[in-house]
Amino acid sequence: MSARGGPIGSLKSTLGRLTNYDSKWLVLVSIVLTVTVLVVVPLVFLLWTSVWSGFPGQSGAEFTLGNFRAVYTGDLFDVRELFLNSLIIAVVATLTSTASGLAFAWLFVRTNLPTKGALELVLLSGHAVPGYIYAFMYLTTYAPDSGLVSSVLARTVGAGIPLAMTEPWGVGFVIGVTIIPTFYLLIVPALQDMDPTLEEVSRVHGANIRGTVRSITVPLIKPALLSGAVVVFLYGLGEFSVVAILGIRGGFDVYSTKIHEAIRIGIRREGEFLASPAYGEAAALACSLLVVMFVLVWYYRSVTSRKEDYMTLTGQRGQRRTWDLGKWRWPAALALWAVLGFVWIVPVAVLALASVHANWTGGLELSALTLEHYVTAVTDAQVRQAFTNSVLVAVGGASLGTVLVVGLSYYTERTTARFRGVVDFLSLSPLAVPGIILGSGILFTFLWVGNVAPVFSLYGTLGIIIVGCVVVFIPVTSRIAIGNVVQIHSELEEVARVSGATWLQQMRSIFLPLFRNTAVVIWFFLAVNVFQLLSIPAMTYTADTVVIPIRLFQMYTYDPNIEVLAAISTIFVGLTMLVVLALRYAGITFYELGRR
Repeated sequence: MSARGGPIGSLKSTLGRLTNYDSKWLVLVSIVLTVTVLVVVPLVFLLWTSVWSGFPGQSGAEFTLGNFRAVYTGDLFDVRELFLNSLIIAVVATLTSTASGLAFAWLFVRTNLPTKGALELVLLSGHAVPGYIYAFMYLTTYAPDSGLVSSVLARTVGAGIPLAMTEPWGVGFVIGVTIIPTFYLLIVPALQDMDPTLEEVSRVHGANIRGTVRSITVPLIKPALLSGAVVVFLYGLGEFSVVAILGIRGGFDVYSTKIHEAIRIGIRREGEFLASPAYGEAAALACSLLVVMFVLVWYYRSVTSRKEDYMTLTGQRGQRRTWDLGKWRWPAALALWAVLGFVWIVPVAVLALASVHANWTGGLELSALTLEHYVTAVTDAQVRQAFTNSVLVAVGGASLGTVLVVGLSYYTERTTARFRGVVDFLSLSPLAVPGIILGSGILFTFLWVGNVAPVFSLYGTLGIIIVGCVVVFIPVTSRIAIGNVVQIHSELEEVARVSGATWLQQMRSIFLPLFRNTAVVIWFFLAVNVFQLLSIPAMTYTADTVVIPIRLFQMYTYDPNIEVLAAISTIFVGLTMLVVLALRYAGITFYELGRR
């Protein structure tokens, strides 16, 4: 009897199947456990710190509810005012972004609006620019005392723009503007996935555009509208960077800024700091916001029964008729250009103008034009070091995050594991945690770990920033990845398996080549967004791990020089827009991935 057909051949076949099975689950389970640890453990240590009487990891301390009593029954924080300010900002931001984002999405997808390709490119270019740079742009453009547009209007018509950027509602408006591209990306797939015959029936029965939108379009995309509104509300509720820049001038705080102050500086009462740093009190303050966040995430999942309503990947669709705007085509296009001019184009231009003035006073002065601030931005040693750190964090975070979300999406969509639903929920749960709170949890985690097992501590390294940034973007990137995994038919891998290929061979020869373009999109998405993120580094950086967002924030807070800030920000905007244009030229976009 030959070895192939005898006991030895049977044993080899069995060992081969076991090796294939073990390699598959070893890889997937390792990735899933890594994501679970990154998401769950920081929250556990955050909760632990909230009931710990000492510093994280401090021996001799004990469990206590004193931190909660000090926060919610004492006078350390005005919790009611913090919550009210956070709520106002979140509501205004949600109304601004949903109304504008829905209008852009519907006009781009469902009508014959002219120049919508160029409009869309300008709209999405703002998606890669961080909120704190938006704050700088709006200060140089619309601030009552130093804004160019406000100054011009005051001189010509006697009144400036009624945008109180230092009040909660004004800050909410600016944040809402920064989230418009996000809401647009969330709502576009739902509009594209709609069955066009339903609107066609409405046309046949004589309904006009307004009637069809009200009775057909809005009900059909209701899940996407609700889920998108919840997502942007969560962003607004936990926003830090814009409030930290503009709220300083207005003298008000929200949850995120007060938590940051308590940990990085200490608790302040009547101008004096009572404790520094106040880890336990900050953790206790974060817990009440976490409750609100998790309720909203539960609601978000309840209204997104179809995953495709949230995914940014859509399949190829056939031709559909669009609404003819008739004589309103060009007026509508001009109105959208005016909106983009107000919220994006003019502020970018004014920011660049401020960067070439020796001293920016809110007006154009030809005699004061100079490039010295760009020289400072390029030659400053601290800025160069921060830029280098940012590049390392962006590359490391993008690489780690891409591996994790690809493995996570394969696990949830390509296997029959019992806990797929739990893992999918965990991948969305960071939506419920503002970056400042998540950064606090990661900081507490490695403070505890550093005290118990110093060899495993990442505190004081770029690694802790990389870990936090990856966790922040797991929800969005996992939706992108899952959407593409669904489109790759499992029969392709099944054919390879029947032909004798191992799981690793199936991945290498079938799945990964088909998933390559999506992996590139996820990597670039993470690299751009990790590079600009402020909230996580704000809680985890040290003197040796300062990144560009932190350096800009320090320059604004401790040594205000709006001209140098404008120069660095202009360079940043230019680089991010070049990335967006390069990706668009290469056929890679962060939306409608299936249209490549």
